[in-house]
Amino acid sequence: MSILPFVVACSSGDAVSTSELASQGLYAADISDDARSSLVGSIQHGGSFWSNQNNERRFNWNHAKAEFTPLISVDIDPSGQYAITGGARTLVLWNTLTGQSEGFWNTPGDIKSLVASDEGDFALVGLDDQTARYFDVKNGGIKQTFRTGAVVRTVSLDRSGTLAVTGDDNYKVTLWDIKSGKQLQQWQLSNRIAAVSISLDGKYVFGAAQLGTAKIWSATSGDVVTEISTGGLTSRNITYGKAKFSADNRYILVGGINSSVKLLSVLTGDTLKSWTLDKKDKLRPTGSSVLAVAFSEGDTFYAIGSNGLLNILK
Repeated sequence: MSILPFVVACSSGDAVSTSELASQGLYAADISDDARSSLVGSIQHGGSFWSNQNNERRFNWNHAKAEFTPLISVDIDPSGQYAITGGARTLVLWNTLTGQSEGFWNTPGDIKSLVASDEGDFALVGLDDQTARYFDVKNGGIKQTFRTGAVVRTVSLDRSGTLAVTGDDNYKVTLWDIKSGKQLQQWQLSNRIAAVSISLDGKYVFGAAQLGTAKIWSATSGDVVTEISTGGLTSRNITYGKAKFSADNRYILVGGINSSVKLLSVLTGDTLKSWTLDKKDKLRPTGSSVLAVAFSEGDTFYAIGSNGLLNILK
């Protein structure tokens, strides 16, 4: 995907269009890698899977019949064929073409975050029992356990399913080898980790602390590639709660708990574009945390806010 080949200066703005995915807000959300679909866990109506092209709700997904499941974390796999939803201690694999459930599992701890591997074969789940578990969600069983010594708030996987990243309450971002379970790299930030992301090819790792520092590292050497501004002396530090690398590793989209979305250069950390998510009620505007971000074709980007709005950004 070719994205913004001629960006030379920072620009800012608001969403060019929005659509409502939930009337009373969201607990969790994800956007497919091709930006064509969204998956949300709403406050009132549980889970639902949407087509972004025509704002059509395709499926309603909950973990028990006749009741709405509060979904803690959700993810669409890189292929877009499967999705995973996480309740308090339940994990469900869904087929995005048929809408049918293809696996239901219980977890040994409370789910804090999850991410699906390509084609939905596995899920990396961050738990409150100080571990991240690599589940075989199609056949059952835990393939690997990563022990961090603290609650795991956020997780990420590379496209090949060989590298995992965890972010925990001990302020640590850790890169793991999935097959061996061994720690490859570890970095410490200034506070509890709010977000981690690894590039599709496993070359770069992003980590952000709550109200603190955010950095991109080389997964191979462990060296800092760039430190991303989170406010510093000019204003109160921003917490980046969501991040996604572009397919070519030139850019990273970051979303803050203050409704901000930024397009940054991976190598320099410079802000190339920035936006503020749409506020649903113009007369009584309230803030909206960014729950999901995605790249689309050309100079178009997507983001979902906790107020239930899907934002198209240019």
